[in-house]
Amino acid sequence: MSYLAADIGGTYSRFAWSDGDARPSPPVQILRNADFDSLDTAIEHALTTVDRRNRHIKHMVLALPGPVEQDPVVLTNIDWRIERAALHQKFTIDHLTIVNDFQAAALGAMGESTDRLKILNPGTADDGPRVVTGAGTGLGMAWFCHRNFDRLPQATEGGHMDFAPGNEQESALYRYLATRYGHVSYERILSGPGLVEAYRFLSDGRATTEQPAEIAALASRGDENATAALQIFVAVFAAYAGNLALAFNPTGGIYLCGGLTVHLADWFAPDLFATRYADKGRMAKKVRRIPVYLIARHDVGLTGAMDIAHQYDRADK
Repeated sequence: MSYLAADIGGTYSRFAWSDGDARPSPPVQILRNADFDSLDTAIEHALTTVDRRNRHIKHMVLALPGPVEQDPVVLTNIDWRIERAALHQKFTIDHLTIVNDFQAAALGAMGESTDRLKILNPGTADDGPRVVTGAGTGLGMAWFCHRNFDRLPQATEGGHMDFAPGNEQESALYRYLATRYGHVSYERILSGPGLVEAYRFLSDGRATTEQPAEIAALASRGDENATAALQIFVAVFAAYAGNLALAFNPTGGIYLCGGLTVHLADWFAPDLFATRYADKGRMAKKVRRIPVYLIARHDVGLTGAMDIAHQYDRADK
């Protein structure tokens, strides 16, 4: 089976072509979205680079950020939109499957071996529901209501839930963001742009950096505002994960992934994370029983998209 699987993020897109082997051939391509004016041109570049532009594609699986149920699909946090009919017309595709990026990420996360997970709250996992969430250019989330990982998880837009401050500093950050944006969601903080906003807030608007990686680098050199911004990020992420524990009762575990999450993995101190995560008043004991893991891989979304392609291949046989 020939397939093209792609995980489209807000900043980078990952592509894998396979001629039928379990592993992609040739290697995975990582493209910077800013270099392309549309998803079509990015796909065309990916295929041309591996000399597959005019090859027949049995399955194309695209994992896209944002709601994907209707055409056109308008991608979140990147100025791209696509239509299914136009993709079929431009490329030679038998089957086109479009899923939410965190549906793919959740599938990829379930294949991660336990010895490669960073445990943020140990808890006690069982065969119950599982939630996968992660920060990158945005904040995504999907969940499994069962342990049948051959079925797609439920996609949600849980990253856009209202942000709830947990202390006076976070309340001040909320007011700062509300003045700028009106509605303040968790994504306004738990994302690359959100980390920049927190650093700008702590710097009284004098910060000049626009890149989360620069903030992490500044923190590693002892910059107080950068360090505080990262501490806010981790604390708010922990509180958000605790809210997901209450909302979904995911006794199989909560999994954190995403490009920014992975980049900042060393800043997630398990003891501090677990304390804020379980700070839920009368429900603290219930939340504490639900484990939280961090997946330190950038490619779980692409792995999930490839898994979907292989599932279709098995169904065809």
